[in-house]
Amino acid sequence: MARLIRLGFQGASPLFAPGVCRVIRGGRIDIKQPLFTIDPGLTIKTLLLVAFAILLMVADKQFPAIQPLRYGLHYLVWPIQQLVAQPELLGQGLAKEFASRQQLIEENQSLRRANVLLQAKLLTFNALQAENLRLRHLLRASKTLPIKVKVASLLAVDLEPYAQRIVINQGKIDGAHVGQAVIDARGLLGQIVRVGPYSSEVLLISDPSSAVPVIDLRSGLRLLAVGTGQANVLELKSAANTADIKEGDRMVTSGLGGRFPPDYPVCTVIAVIRTPGNPFAKIACKPDAFLDKHRTVLLLWNNTPLDHSSLTLPSTASGHS
Repeated sequence: MARLIRLGFQGASPLFAPGVCRVIRGGRIDIKQPLFTIDPGLTIKTLLLVAFAILLMVADKQFPAIQPLRYGLHYLVWPIQQLVAQPELLGQGLAKEFASRQQLIEENQSLRRANVLLQAKLLTFNALQAENLRLRHLLRASKTLPIKVKVASLLAVDLEPYAQRIVINQGKIDGAHVGQAVIDARGLLGQIVRVGPYSSEVLLISDPSSAVPVIDLRSGLRLLAVGTGQANVLELKSAANTADIKEGDRMVTSGLGGRFPPDYPVCTVIAVIRTPGNPFAKIACKPDAFLDKHRTVLLLWNNTPLDHSSLTLPSTASGHS
């Protein structure tokens, strides 16, 4: 019977090297080297890189003076972001190329029907808009409608579990600025919190650090919509236990603070929990916007006349002309 011998001491001969397996078969010794070896230098390099990464993260949070350096490094990171986005763009292009002819025909017919319906609705839009403006003048309203918007495309998503942030392809060169509201076709998405030359970072309303002043369309109750770290639920704060609020109530931006323009959909109440003895009710609501499914978003310029030329869709590869 073959015997497997491991010796843990070092010797001059390879026969006694640590980790070497010897198999003795009928008086013959077969030496087998281990399959995997550990390089101590690799472990030291890994620890140094981890320590350097932690140092950079702490410096980014604690020292505002390095922000100009971060802004300058954006010029170097921008080509890498574009390079990383290319495989997905290539995949989308190939998927479109291989789409079946029948599917394209059905989609075309559906779009034609939708276009006819929209054109029919548009016939009365101008008259309704003019009537609305006349009523606002009678009420001495101070709102200026509509506001300027610009289309932007998604570049990246923050993969941190509880961080709800995205990167879009509109930067300082395109007119984007910190605090600018961002929406999609259904409602409010968030606001820009960091601007680079060619891209910007958007804090979604579902992020735990986000808080949006809202108003209940039914009761007129003013509340605060706070992110929970989950894309499908927000929490409404400052609601008394006896407040007039119920499931199905629609929340829109109130415009308080001037950060978000008023009357944009934010969320719909899905649960109201009132606990006896607790002065505040616990309220959950579902965001109206698709926080985890968007590919195209809109930037808003508050109280600025609409420029229809700004509605042209920019290319995904570049956020500037």
